Amino acid sequence: MQKLAIVGGGISGLSLAYYLQNDYEITVFEKDKWGGKAYTQKVGNYLFEEGVNGFLNNSPKTLELCEKIGIKPIKADENAKIRYIYDDKLIKLPSKPVEFLTSDIMSLKGKIRILKEFFIKPVCEREESVKEFAIRRLGKEFYRKMMIPMLAGIYASTPEITSMNAAFPKLKKIECEYGSLFKGLNKLKRGGEPTGELHSFEYGMSEFINKLKEKTKANFVIKEIKDVDELKDFDKIVIATEAYSASEILKKYEKLSDLLKKIPYNPVAIVGLDFESITPKSFGILTIKNKTLGILMDKYIFPNRNGIRAMLGGARYSEIKDLNEEEIIKTALDDIYEIIKNANPKITWLKLHKNAIPNYSLSHQKLVEDIFTEAEKFNIYLTGNAYNGISFNDCIKNSFELAERLKK
Repeated sequence: MQKLAIVGGGISGLSLAYYLQNDYEITVFEKDKWGGKAYTQKVGNYLFEEGVNGFLNNSPKTLELCEKIGIKPIKADENAKIRYIYDDKLIKLPSKPVEFLTSDIMSLKGKIRILKEFFIKPVCEREESVKEFAIRRLGKEFYRKMMIPMLAGIYASTPEITSMNAAFPKLKKIECEYGSLFKGLNKLKRGGEPTGELHSFEYGMSEFINKLKEKTKANFVIKEIKDVDELKDFDKIVIATEAYSASEILKKYEKLSDLLKKIPYNPVAIVGLDFESITPKSFGILTIKNKTLGILMDKYIFPNRNGIRAMLGGARYSEIKDLNEEEIIKTALDDIYEIIKNANPKITWLKLHKNAIPNYSLSHQKLVEDIFTEAEKFNIYLTGNAYNGISFNDCIKNSFELAERLKK
């Protein structure tokens, strides 16, 4: 049986090892802790996620994997359907089209502009930024009120530096296939296209990671791989780390290393907090211009969570990576007091990711194509959230597809 080295013990590396455990003799190397950013930190009686706190149940591969390893996801509380935008005041996001018409989230002029989306011609022959796409199809007010906070919440990025084609390929495909987002989404909904509901695990994302590792036949080694030459005894090599770490490991392949360096990352600080009383009961709040990108009300979403988390920084405020712990917590507390009027927390916890989330910039898809083509020359394989999707579901799906290639 051939020997396979997987460098990186996050969700991508571990799920790949699971899928290939009967086809290769596998060693998984991890420099820090299993799960990577899919890690649940226990702080006294609190559970705080260091990254992702759940996934949508509209991905068959994720649900299949859960079933195979014997773990049952739990559905989020109904509060998860309640979401807010903060734009000098809290505005509840409408959950239905009828609510949108009466909501104060946008002006009448802005709402009328959105309805014109049906008549906007698609642009399919060139790449667009999220900002270009949103303004062209839905107008400037929609762009400001919806796309700026949404990009902050998903990618910790800003619309002007993010590729619509790479970050939201499904929406771009709908535009080009149906000529209109509303037409396409309406037809897909009638055809039974799943929208997905938020799920997690009873005691956090680490519960899934631990179960996955337990059900995988592999050698698990805590060791930082600094150079690909350390793996010369293996028949095949998969690098499942962040792109910048992959670049360092593969530095002997100069062109490949340089290509990997071109994928930028946005910093994010996560501040865990709790107060005597917190409102509104909801999934959370996204902001349009604050240094705090959003507040996740974890305690109202899943069981065994009793705190909230503030996400700070991103491309909007990249200086976060240079602040000390005291400065970051003060920034979070200032914003939380402004947004939800809470002060004097019972607990504060901090996790700073100086390179938290890859930014899918313009030309990202071409860059990924070039990276994979170059890596193939050296029989090197790459997986992870830097390339074709950043979500928990994306990582599992991409690892499954890579596993099918390696089996052949």
